[in-house]
Amino acid sequence: MKNLPKSKVFKIIDSIPLKEHHTISKSLSNNADLDFMLFSLAKDTDISKEHYNNQSIFYVLKGSINILDKFIKEDNIFITPKESLRGVSTKEDSVYLEISFNGDDFMKNIEKGQVINLKDQIDYIYGGISNLDIVSKDGIKIMLMAFDKGEGLSDHAAPGDAMVIALEGSADLKVGDEIHEIKAGEQLVFPKNITHNVFAKEKFKMALILVRD
Repeated sequence: MKNLPKSKVFKIIDSIPLKEHHTISKSLSNNADLDFMLFSLAKDTDISKEHYNNQSIFYVLKGSINILDKFIKEDNIFITPKESLRGVSTKEDSVYLEISFNGDDFMKNIEKGQVINLKDQIDYIYGGISNLDIVSKDGIKIMLMAFDKGEGLSDHAAPGDAMVIALEGSADLKVGDEIHEIKAGEQLVFPKNITHNVFAKEKFKMALILVRD
């Protein structure tokens, strides 16, 4: 994962400028099967319609966008069909993530073609931790996690950079020997092969995007 800070809490919307009349893109990771991009669209701008063979997840971090006649607002996602003629437009300053997959359909456990709020897709379990896989393939894994208050993961390391997107509540994230508090609307990237863990200070929901180089 590139062009993002690692091992510290940040807001991804601060990682890309919003400039009047401009559309701006930044690559976060790319390989033969995956393109992971961050976009900013200024008010009343658009990306022209083109034909796409791949399937994409759009996750709005700021503002709102329109794709295939669907209105996607902040904190919501939309999964496009694999074959589609699509563009993106906005009426307000907006920032979003786009994760595009080549090859077979690896998405699961989530409805395609509908606007979805991620935090509503997973429930808390009393005294436990709930996991829901959305994408699982060689180059990337995306999952949702819900932690009851006081629950957490033991120390472990991942085979690639892993971005935590805090959806609800707050937690302490340990990276190496440092502990960082994260709250809804913030992000943190766990670096590849660095020991880390998660401890929920209160009920906490997050999305995790693990990218293997």
